[in-house]
Amino acid sequence: MLLLVGLGISGYDDISLRGLNELLECDEVYAEEYTSDLREGTIERIEKKVGKKITLLKRKDVEEGRILVERAKERKVALLVPGDPLIATTHISLIISARKEGAETRVIHSSSIISAGIGESGLHAYKFGKVVTIPFWREGYAPTSPYDGILENRERGLHTLLLLDRDEKIGRMDAKKGIDVLFQMEKERKKGLITDETTAVVLSRVGYDEQKIFFGKMSELKKKDLGQAPYIIILPGELHFLEEEYLLNFK
Repeated sequence: MLLLVGLGISGYDDISLRGLNELLECDEVYAEEYTSDLREGTIERIEKKVGKKITLLKRKDVEEGRILVERAKERKVALLVPGDPLIATTHISLIISARKEGAETRVIHSSSIISAGIGESGLHAYKFGKVVTIPFWREGYAPTSPYDGILENRERGLHTLLLLDRDEKIGRMDAKKGIDVLFQMEKERKKGLITDETTAVVLSRVGYDEQKIFFGKMSELKKKDLGQAPYIIILPGELHFLEEEYLLNFK
């Protein structure tokens, strides 16, 4: 069996009792942190709780999936995943591969930054459009396709939740870098979507004790201390008066 166990947005403190009980019955336990960072001490605390060594996998090991799938054919294997396991398409691919090889699969869900971030922003969940990821620009790689997703949502009056890139070498993109990339995309596309007057919500360390939320114009946000990673950014569409009233608490 291949078991995917969600760690939620706060790591150890968000893992469910069901998840911990399942780990007690596993033969092998692995973890990954390329889809999101693991909170410091999470692996060590779970190891102590379940009495098993946890092996941290590299990104390629999770994407290729061979280690996990091969082991799951013979044993009960768990993969600890930050957030809610099936939000990332990589984990859906793992489930498909394991089933093709005859292994049983099971998912233990947990909180996700997508649902938690939307909730903390005070914006109505049903008014969000396509989720967009802002990637690091590198030499020879400067995609503007995320701009299309934002533009499509804006034209429909919908809010856009922006996930920020995480690179094994560079690290996690911070909010100000994400804003810079949005302005770089604007220079390429020139549709007036991203300007100094564009409003945004920046959420820092959602679910942590030091969580912070900011709302304002891009020109204002660039001058503020926006807290610590991990971040998400939301670009509001058409605001209901209750949404607007709620956001004013974070100016």
